[in-house]
Amino acid sequence: MKSMLIAMVSLATTIGIATGPAPAQERMRVGMTSLAPTTLPVWVAKRQGFFKAENLFVEPIVFTSGTINSQAALAGEIDVALGSGTEVFTIRLAGEDARFFFGISNFMPFKLYVNPAIKSPKELKGKRLAVSRFGAQSDFLTRYAISKLGLDPSKDVTILQIGSTPARYAALKSGSVDGTIMWFPVTLIAANEGYRMLADLNDIITDWPYLGYYAMARVLNTQREKVTRYLRAHVKALEWLRDNPKAGVKVLVDDVKIAPAYAEAGYNEFMKAFAFDGRIPIAGFELLMEAEGQKVKGKFKVTDFIDESFHKEFAKK
Repeated sequence: MKSMLIAMVSLATTIGIATGPAPAQERMRVGMTSLAPTTLPVWVAKRQGFFKAENLFVEPIVFTSGTINSQAALAGEIDVALGSGTEVFTIRLAGEDARFFFGISNFMPFKLYVNPAIKSPKELKGKRLAVSRFGAQSDFLTRYAISKLGLDPSKDVTILQIGSTPARYAALKSGSVDGTIMWFPVTLIAANEGYRMLADLNDIITDWPYLGYYAMARVLNTQREKVTRYLRAHVKALEWLRDNPKAGVKVLVDDVKIAPAYAEAGYNEFMKAFAFDGRIPIAGFELLMEAEGQKVKGKFKVTDFIDESFHKEFAKK
């Protein structure tokens, strides 16, 4: 599995932004799975010179998926990755040591939207709900949410495999399903078009490792001082964003390519969830492991996937 992952990275790295580092600065390659509001601190730190002040030339590389992001980390094509815990699982299952070391956004972004005729959880009984595929996180989270709403997901609802968030919303609009979990910005579109938010999963799962930084253990062990400087710039960017909301919205539009109509809502939704001290929500990480099921169950414990030392260092400041 390891050799197959490494072999695929040569294709993955062609997607990145290739520019040469300034001679006096240390180069740092940061992989990310997509342009999303959670990447906002990276672009702010570049724009405002926070990386440069730490003697770093940071090269953000935007990949097309978390799988390719983890392949690049495994192959050493990036230094650190901005991604999910499931990407760390991929590397660990390939027999290598990667660690989720700094929380970026500790919240659950999914919301359950339904046909507006459904007014309460009990009215979901007998209805059809869409997930991406059986066994995926969307499947686990849907079943978990339904159980917390007082229904039995194996008996009271029918769960169908539909695909991505936009595909699931299209199925909801067509009447093929009665509800699905979705996230920003499709949730805003659904609300504007009259669909009902029946549950905010952030109220059910209050502390979730939605996104964070991870790296190979060898990088964290040999380049700790460099990684710490990077994190200092990241935190300065968060502080700048907190103090400059209008300018933060502009960065969302200019660099993250969020449509102007959704940028302010995106800023408000994600800014409140950024972890200034890099805390990793352990209970949420354990639930994430449960979502991954048999791939990691019984083979690993949560401490096999995380490094809390950076959080502890920044929490003291």
